[in-house]
Amino acid sequence: MPSPERPTADDRSVRDAVRRRDRGLRRVGVTTRWVAAAAVAGTAVLGAGYAHTIPGTAPPAGTTPQDGGTSPRPSGGLQSPGQAPAPTGQAPQTQSGAS
Repeated sequence: MPSPERPTADDRSVRDAVRRRDRGLRRVGVTTRWVAAAAVAGTAVLGAGYAHTIPGTAPPAGTTPQDGGTSPRPSGGLQSPGQAPAPTGQAPQTQSGAS
């Protein structure tokens, strides 16, 4: 029977395997945190970039338009019609997509 002071080769190999596993898990955890932080930062950067490209968005508070507030409507986006649709006397016609 081996003495308790002298670990056997099997005990050392098990401890080495546990250390390697723990080191690997730490590396995975650190890498995951860095990837998550990069994803959050990238999302913020892309969101800010796209917010400036959307037509019709208001400028930040405290800024005024350069032309005294008479800037034309931005092109693109949804616009309301000039007048509401007029009612008709015809029955509505519908067509289903079925044959």
